Amino acid sequence: MNEMWTGQRLSARRLTELLGRWRGAGHGYLELADSVTLLVRDGRIVPGTTLPAERPLAESLGVSRTTVAAAYQRLRETAVVRSRRGSGTVVRGSGTTREGLWAGTIGGIDLSSACPEPWSGLAELNARAATEHAAAFRLIGYDTLGLPELRASLAERYTARGLPTTPEQIMVTLGAQHAIFLIARTLLRRGDRSLVESPSYPHAREAIAATGALLAELPVGGGGIGSHGGYDASSMLEIAERTSPKLAYLIPDHHNPTGLRMPVGLKSRLITALAGQGAYIIADETTAELSLGEPVPIVPFAAHAEQEHHHDAILTVGSVGKTVWGGMRVGWIRAAPDLIGRLEAARRIGDLGTGTWEQVLALHALEQYDDILVERSHQLTARHRFLVERLAERVPEWTPSPAVGGVCVWVDIGERASSRLSRAAAELDLHLPPGPRFGSPGTFERFVRLPFSAPEATLDEAVDRLSRAWRSGAGGAAARPFTEAVI
Repeated sequence: MNEMWTGQRLSARRLTELLGRWRGAGHGYLELADSVTLLVRDGRIVPGTTLPAERPLAESLGVSRTTVAAAYQRLRETAVVRSRRGSGTVVRGSGTTREGLWAGTIGGIDLSSACPEPWSGLAELNARAATEHAAAFRLIGYDTLGLPELRASLAERYTARGLPTTPEQIMVTLGAQHAIFLIARTLLRRGDRSLVESPSYPHAREAIAATGALLAELPVGGGGIGSHGGYDASSMLEIAERTSPKLAYLIPDHHNPTGLRMPVGLKSRLITALAGQGAYIIADETTAELSLGEPVPIVPFAAHAEQEHHHDAILTVGSVGKTVWGGMRVGWIRAAPDLIGRLEAARRIGDLGTGTWEQVLALHALEQYDDILVERSHQLTARHRFLVERLAERVPEWTPSPAVGGVCVWVDIGERASSRLSRAAAELDLHLPPGPRFGSPGTFERFVRLPFSAPEATLDEAVDRLSRAWRSGAGGAAARPFTEAVI
């Protein structure tokens, strides 16, 4: 089911699902207004959406109509919505929402972002590119496949990592999110079944849902940590076989948001189960090479296919956003040549290619990519350790997932209070997406995703505000272990 709403009327039942456990011990109408505001801020309700009428929403939520009316009035006062006779209560567009919705958060801390600052050598990289690639400015600039040199460099890197690849198997994209959306739009049709890990990267779920495909979920982290790394292989395989999806989206290495790594044996068995039914598989490897501790070789997911023809079912997505710079909008898709051809044809409808200069920068970055990974991994390792230590000091009842890589941890806060914590954090100028943002509405209220990509001073202040928000009444009961995750 689509989790984003564009220019539609949101039913009372659906809004109730999205709100999840919104009620705490405070004023009902204020909490309801704040919860709707968070849904708008996180993009789960988008501008132009008409909210349900007061009476059916009150009945669905089990509150008085007066509470809903007061909440809607609060949303109007804060410029989140507008009301017009005959049109209902409509979420405002970005031109007017930002002033009201984000007032008080400008200059705050945003934990919705899990992207490090630019790599330290970026300025030097830019100067070198300008000197050595002046000819790039003479190119026409419309490039839907990618510079031949960059495609060749990416192919060489995959080959060196254990997955033989040719340039014809590479398309350069406008980052990983663009790649995921392009794949979903090309391969899925309304009503097709799809499979997404749960929890998972929210924008990937939204890209798949936007096609009208039906979403099924593959639980991650619910089967016990131990030697299995948090993956319940038998349950995952049973769901994969029962779902028979047209497309599956996986983050096999340094999963977002848990930071876990799928066991090698499970990778092979999942590929066999999914590709054997004719499914395509998106393997998102955006953070695959960001290990905690010393960098370790990560064999691409597609290399674990035990049958040669299953390689063609796997589309590998990568990006320099988390390793070099989020502002360098360069990603890529590694797929069978015929799929690359289909993707390029579909791409021409929506955009005219990746910027030439960004590709030149990416080409130079790949020449020293191993050094970049070492620097970035050391930086993230120190910040992960700092975050975990601060959490243990200030909110010892919380339990972070045992991440082995990536840029975030999935924290069990011990109570179904994630949305309440998110609202309390917003009062302290801290933007914290609630746990349900990473799964279906109403799920993961026991969890929050905490990125460790920011500098230590920012992480320190963020944990301080989280602790204050938690102690202010957002929660407080003893936490159960991470292994008892509610999926």
